Amino acid sequence: MKWIRRSEDRDAWIMWLNGAAGAGKSSIARSIAERCEQAKLANASFFFFRQDPTRNTAKPLAATLAYQLTISIPLTRKIIVEALDRDPLLFGRSFESQLKALIIEPLLQIRQQSDSSANLTSPFLIIIDGLDECDGRDVQTNIIHALSDALRDTGLPLVCLIASRPEQQITMAFNSRKVTDIVTRLPLDDIYRADKDIRLFLNDKFAEIKVSHPFKHLIGSSWPPEDVVDNIVGKSSGQFIYASVVINFVSSPRHHPVQRLEIVRGVRPARLDTPFAQLDALYMHIFSCVEDIDATMLILSYAILASCNKTITIERFLSLDKGDVEITLADLKSVIVVSSASIKFLHASLPDFLCDPGRAQKYYIDPPNRHADFAHLWFEHFKALTQSGSSGNTVVCFNAAKQMIKHLEVAVSTNKLQQDVLDFLPHPHYFSYSDTVKQMSRFLSCIRALDFQDEHRAYNQMLESVTRIAKDWYPDDYRSLAEYHNISQILDKLRIEPQTHQPQTQGLKSAEQCEVKGDGSETTAKKWPLHSVLKRVFRL
Repeated sequence: MKWIRRSEDRDAWIMWLNGAAGAGKSSIARSIAERCEQAKLANASFFFFRQDPTRNTAKPLAATLAYQLTISIPLTRKIIVEALDRDPLLFGRSFESQLKALIIEPLLQIRQQSDSSANLTSPFLIIIDGLDECDGRDVQTNIIHALSDALRDTGLPLVCLIASRPEQQITMAFNSRKVTDIVTRLPLDDIYRADKDIRLFLNDKFAEIKVSHPFKHLIGSSWPPEDVVDNIVGKSSGQFIYASVVINFVSSPRHHPVQRLEIVRGVRPARLDTPFAQLDALYMHIFSCVEDIDATMLILSYAILASCNKTITIERFLSLDKGDVEITLADLKSVIVVSSASIKFLHASLPDFLCDPGRAQKYYIDPPNRHADFAHLWFEHFKALTQSGSSGNTVVCFNAAKQMIKHLEVAVSTNKLQQDVLDFLPHPHYFSYSDTVKQMSRFLSCIRALDFQDEHRAYNQMLESVTRIAKDWYPDDYRSLAEYHNISQILDKLRIEPQTHQPQTQGLKSAEQCEVKGDGSETTAKKWPLHSVLKRVFRL
């Protein structure tokens, strides 16, 4: 409110309130509008809303602001009516023209009237919320530029609060030379931690449910448990929308609140209930605006299923160029923060959404099949590594089998994976430095569990290869394979073989021979264009 009231030494005429989807921007904008009304500060507001055809376009913006201007400053009414009389087609013209004729000119005229100077002693505030929900990216940026031009050139006591997600085109508009020097930014980011406010909101709403709900007699005095509230706060990730959706679902007057909260927690089947319908609609819209959805889903799938948030690791594993992850995920800035270093989900509930076929629908990442794809890609890396005769990239060098095993354990059986196993030449350096034989055994168990319907041909072949390597490299430990796998026949076969067999190296350099660069890589891995990777590996 201090920023609004300031009349002297003002260096910013626009405040950009920005934050992730569901961060509470609209609630803050409404609160400011209400406080202005209570303090009798002249203001006009417009709240864009994507799902309302009367509020998802810029067409009614200037007219709505002009009407509220006549309420706040009645002397402008006559001037606005005269402007419409002179140009009956004014509402069909550009926003810039409407803004000038219906807002700027009336304020300039009454400022020139000596008997009305008192009407402009305090700034007039324009509030525009949800700019990112206005149809048309060019329209969004035009609104910013039009307001910037009007505020910069007129010298009027006119200020503007714009609330939106930090979408690419909006961020660029605010960063442009003719806008940035009159803008102050208020980001609802990590510095602004809303966890305490979300907890207060939840406790207050749960207390209200226990007092006012028709079935309050069915609710225990200790409900909800503190750990449940903690879980909701954690899932909210600092964004109010998740907590709000939970409360709206639980507080339904036709249902048992305790049971509804159990549905939210996943301990009771949802049946026909859709606790996250509002949140899902938000996610569906955000993903519908993504330009390259196939590449986006590939990157997100790996980040989620491999529990990997390091940008460079994802780019190396998927054989992408530096910067591809950041560029590809640019359309998801309202729910994901991406930098050259890492990926961060602003909504902890987003991975849950993407892993649920009923909620995500066409954006479902299908974990079993994706795990199979990523296991296949690990085999591809190992194959390239063997063929090149060098250690290649650290992503696929020592101990890399640990990551592949994570995917194999939950992957579906595919013909592609079967062939991968048949072609695979294992090497000790792929496995853990410690407990190597134990990890080899775990790898073999994954192959056996996949059951390729080939009478265990792939498993038996891999069992013999791994047993040979374990016996050569770990003569004191290799017999531990027998705890979970039948290796007796293989050992018998090895006893009668001529003693000319040498430990398998496959042309791979040892750890001491690998030249490691300053960025952690040993050599520059081969890069392929992103879409080539998609078609070559995943056949999209």
